[in-house]
Amino acid sequence: MLYLLAEQVERVGFLIAMAFLLSRQQKLRHFMHYQGEKQNIWYFILLFSFFAILGTYSGLPVTGIGFHETPWIHKISGWEAIATARTIGVVIAGLFGGVRAGVIVGLIAGIHRYLLGGFVAIPCMIAPILQGLFSGLMKNSFKKRYRHISSIQMSFMVGFIAETLQMLLILLLAHPFDKALALVMLIGIPQILSNSLGVAAFFVILIQVALEEERIGAEYAQKALQIAEMTLSYWRKPLPEAVREISQALIRETAAIGVAFHQKEKLIFQQGVTTPFEVDLPIEYNTKKIGLFRMFYEREQDHKTAEGTAILKGLSQLFSQQYALAEAERQAHLVTNAEIKALQAQMDPHFLFNVLNTIKSLIRTSPDDSRKLITQLAKYLRKNMQNRNQDLITIKEELAHVEIYLSLVKARFGERFEVEWELDQQDLNYTIPPLTIQPLVENAVIHGISEISGNGLIKISVTKKANGVLIQVIDNGKGMVSQVENGEQEEHLGVALANIQQRLLYHFGENSNFSIESHIGKGTSVSFIRPIDETI
Repeated sequence: MLYLLAEQVERVGFLIAMAFLLSRQQKLRHFMHYQGEKQNIWYFILLFSFFAILGTYSGLPVTGIGFHETPWIHKISGWEAIATARTIGVVIAGLFGGVRAGVIVGLIAGIHRYLLGGFVAIPCMIAPILQGLFSGLMKNSFKKRYRHISSIQMSFMVGFIAETLQMLLILLLAHPFDKALALVMLIGIPQILSNSLGVAAFFVILIQVALEEERIGAEYAQKALQIAEMTLSYWRKPLPEAVREISQALIRETAAIGVAFHQKEKLIFQQGVTTPFEVDLPIEYNTKKIGLFRMFYEREQDHKTAEGTAILKGLSQLFSQQYALAEAERQAHLVTNAEIKALQAQMDPHFLFNVLNTIKSLIRTSPDDSRKLITQLAKYLRKNMQNRNQDLITIKEELAHVEIYLSLVKARFGERFEVEWELDQQDLNYTIPPLTIQPLVENAVIHGISEISGNGLIKISVTKKANGVLIQVIDNGKGMVSQVENGEQEEHLGVALANIQQRLLYHFGENSNFSIESHIGKGTSVSFIRPIDETI
C-alpha cells in the first residue's frame, strides 16, 4: 500500500507540474482561472477534460493482489482496474466552473474511462459525473472562503469525499463483490489521499494564478493611470498638437513602436513605425466617435498580452473622459469669452458717453487737448477690438491699455486722483488673459475714488514673488460691501470681477489666487498671481 501511495503521489506530482507549466502561458492561465465568462466556458471544460483524461492515462494498472508500472495505459481487460488521478481534473472543474462545467468534464472523463474497459468500467464511468456534480454544488461555499487558509483545507475535503464516493460506487456496482472489495482495500487509501492532496495542490496553483492576474492587472492599471495623468494637460491644447504629444507619450511609455491618430478615416498624425500588428484606442464623446489612436507593435504577441487588453482598454476609456473634460473646459471658456464681449458691449456706451462729453467741453476751450483725447479714444477702441480676439496677451500690452484708459479718465476727473506704478520690467513679458487689469482699474475709478470727496490714489503694481508674479490694483476709495447690492452698476461690477476670476482659473488654476480685500471708507485691494512656471 505504501509503495502504491508513493507511485500515486508521483503521478499526481506530474499533473501538478503540468498545471504549473500551463499556468505560465498567458492564454491558458486565463482559461484555468475561469470567472464565468460565457465565451471561455468551453475552453475551461476542454482544458480540465484534458487533465482528467491525462490522469487516467498516467494511472497504474492494478488487480486485487497488486499493481505494475506502465508508462501509458491504452486498454485494460479482465479483472484489472486503474489507480488514477482523474478525480483532480473533475473536482477542480466543478469547484471553479460550477455544476455545468463539473458534470460535463465528469461525463467526458467517465466515457473515456468506460472505453478502456475492465470490470469496474461502469462505476468508474458514473463516479466522475457525480464527483463533478458534488464539487459544482460546493462552488458557492468556496466563493465565501476563497483565498483563505480554510479554502485549501476545504478543497482537500471535497477531493477526499469525491474519491471516497468512487470507492463506494465500485463496491456497489462492480461484480464480483470479492474482487471489488480486494481492489478497494488495495487502492482506496492511497488513491483517496493522493487525489485529495492533488486537489488541494491544484487549488493552490489556481489561487496563485488568480493573484498573479490581479497583480498584473493592478500594475497595468497603475501604468494606465500614470500615462493618463501625464497626458491630461495635453487635451487642453488644439487637437493636432494634443494628439502629437499623446502619441509621443504612448511610444515612450508602452511597447508600441509607432502611433497614428485617425479622425473620420483621415490620418491626422503619425509617428514611428507601422506594422500589421496594431491595436485601436477609440476616443468617444457623447456616444460619438471623435477619432482613434492606432498603436503598432513589433510582434503579434506584444499587443496580445495583458498590456494589449487591460492597459489599452483602460487608456481608451481614460482618454475619452479626458477629452470630454477638456471639451467641457473649452465650452466654458467660449461662454466666458461671450460673457466678456457682452460685458464690453455693456461698458462701452456708458464710458463713451462720458468721454465724448469731455471732448465736447474741450473743443471750444482747448482744441489741442480735444484732438489728443480723440486720438487716445481711437487707440483705446482699437485696443479693445484687438483684445477681444486673443486668449492671452503680455502684461506689458495690458498695462498699455490701462494707460490709455487712465489718460481718458484723467481728462474728465482732472487732478482728483493720482496713479502710482510699481513695475518689475523683467516680468512684463509674462502672458495673462486680456482685460484683467483694466477692469480692475476701472472698478477702482468708478466704484472707488469717484465716490469720495478728497483726492484719490490708485496704485498698480507688478512684482515678483516666490510663487509667481503678483499683480495688484489698490485704491483709497469708499470700499465695497461684502454682498453685492441691488442695482445695475453693482450687478455689472460683480459680473466683471467674477468673469476675471473665472478666466484666471481657466488659464492658471487655483494658483492664480484671485482675492479681494476691501474696507468701507479705506479702500479696496484686488490682486492675483500669474504663476511663473506657465508658458510665456
